[in-house]
Amino acid sequence: MKKIKKMTTRRRRPVTGLAVMGMLLASVVVTAPPSRGETFTAPTFFCQIGKPGKAFVYAWGMATARNGDILTSDYNNYNVKRFTPEGAYLGAFSSVGSGAGQNGQPYGLAVDPRNGNIALADPIQSQVEIFDQFGTYLRTIQITAAPSYAPRLAFNSQGLLFVVNSHNTDPNFPHRVLVYNDFGVLQNTFGANGTGDGQFKVIRGIGIDANDDVYLVDSGNRRVQVFSSLGLFKRKFGSGGKNPGQFGYDMRGLFVDKNDRWLYVTDASEGQIEKFSTDGTHISTIGTPGSEPGQLAGARETTVGPDNNLYVADYAAWRINVYDPITGAFIRDIPDPAIPPPAGGFNAAEDVAVNKTNGAVYVSDTFNHRIQKFGAITVTSTGTCGGRGFNKMWGFRGRGDPNAMDYPRGIAVDPASPNNIWLNNTRSGNIKAYTAEGAFIRQFGSQGSAEDQYFYARGISVGTDGRLFIPDSFNLRLKITDQLGNVLRSLPCGTFNAQNSLLMGCSGVTQDAAGNIYAAAPGENFIYKWNSAGDLITKFGGVPNSLPGQLNQPYDVAVSGTRLYVSEVGNNRISVFDLNGGFIGLWGGLGPQHGKFKKPMGLSVDAAGRIYVMDQGNNRVEVFIP
Repeated sequence: MKKIKKMTTRRRRPVTGLAVMGMLLASVVVTAPPSRGETFTAPTFFCQIGKPGKAFVYAWGMATARNGDILTSDYNNYNVKRFTPEGAYLGAFSSVGSGAGQNGQPYGLAVDPRNGNIALADPIQSQVEIFDQFGTYLRTIQITAAPSYAPRLAFNSQGLLFVVNSHNTDPNFPHRVLVYNDFGVLQNTFGANGTGDGQFKVIRGIGIDANDDVYLVDSGNRRVQVFSSLGLFKRKFGSGGKNPGQFGYDMRGLFVDKNDRWLYVTDASEGQIEKFSTDGTHISTIGTPGSEPGQLAGARETTVGPDNNLYVADYAAWRINVYDPITGAFIRDIPDPAIPPPAGGFNAAEDVAVNKTNGAVYVSDTFNHRIQKFGAITVTSTGTCGGRGFNKMWGFRGRGDPNAMDYPRGIAVDPASPNNIWLNNTRSGNIKAYTAEGAFIRQFGSQGSAEDQYFYARGISVGTDGRLFIPDSFNLRLKITDQLGNVLRSLPCGTFNAQNSLLMGCSGVTQDAAGNIYAAAPGENFIYKWNSAGDLITKFGGVPNSLPGQLNQPYDVAVSGTRLYVSEVGNNRISVFDLNGGFIGLWGGLGPQHGKFKKPMGLSVDAAGRIYVMDQGNNRVEVFIP
């Protein structure tokens, strides 16, 4: 989640000799002296499971270029794709990275009505990249607000850029709109938190009409609010509900058709687009929920093309849907048919689990919103790795359905009932159970901070006694529950991190044979250890460094015999400790080669002691023999 500075400069931290040593250690396979006098040999790479696998397009932001081309920001391929209105693919611009014209994650798009310049919102790097109408990089506007999360934007007729700065993961995030001129200088700010006029819970869409009035999707309050170009509140319309003109819980975009004075509001949770006149009068509803042609599985932003048709980014179904704005009739998909992520391919997958009874491997394919199952590893007659082929998959992006998944992260096999697996369905705040073949069993939990709720929870583990161990990450606690979701104990775990939400609280968790519990706290750089009753025994780590025995963003933990394996996102390696926290050794380093990693996350160990590492950045599972 990454530049040559354009509009602003940033001081660089001097590189010390210690830092250089750390970088060298992090980039090579290291065999370090153990803490207990024993010889440590780095595990041997055995085989790879899975491969990179993304859909052709994960459509998110939408805009119409000056020449009439249809533009969409491709959320998971990190570029902006260009199509003809008829659906022919014309190419892409921008790419992942921190250099000129690159992005950390592409979100909203807007086109300057004066010159056709294209603005791309990049909230991960707190910036807006400006391209000319052909996609050639021009400059960067740096978002200096603190905190910063700026995913949506729009130009007015004077070329002022209105940027939404809002996020729903922090209940105290200041929801507002930032206004910039051509030179990236902040001109105005408006908006506040709350439920009153001119206040917001979370802003998830922006559009500007022919009079330069600003329309904002107040998703948390389930309404649209309208402001003057100076940020003065004028009116509001809409409410929560399922009737025509009402909104569900996940409003995701807004577009103003200046010519016809129509307003299109995306209601992702209901799988539809609500059409209004600019005075707030409801006109019609377009689309129905689902993934079949003409339906909407995960609608995001919209635009109107030169043919006056409505183009809707359907992120979860890997396509753009095209509708007649008058009748609401479905016209076509772009591309047609959609090109989904391939079976056996991963998109930022975060966790892996192994059934120790039969060796089956399960992966939570996080950004493809699915679970994938692979066959057990076998050893061929020549001693090489066999088996491990793709078996099946289930799940789709959504909510409210047993197989609906919302950025699933932690996955675990129940050792007492190995035909059952458990999933931490992170963004929806619930825990789901399935059979080994994908049949839904039950779920519990919802998003929030109450005792039985979860907020951005990530890992999960199941003890031999059937208890669930769930790091409730944003709530800074580790929950121990029964399999019906009843909380048996809640333990403080991790710390608040204002700069990086992925480092909040604890992430991975496991148990040893004696029932002791271990959890990784990436923001603290600590490993917690409790006894089976939940009493804290010790914490170790705490120094964010790349020297052997120190930890940098530890993410997951796994026990094999008397050894504790720890994945370190910040050091791109696996560190090995005894069960009391004594350092034994490490292996890895940054790279695409086997035996190296890019953001290693989930860990699992099979019955033979082989170690499975979810190498998220390289989109693969790496298997090692200790």
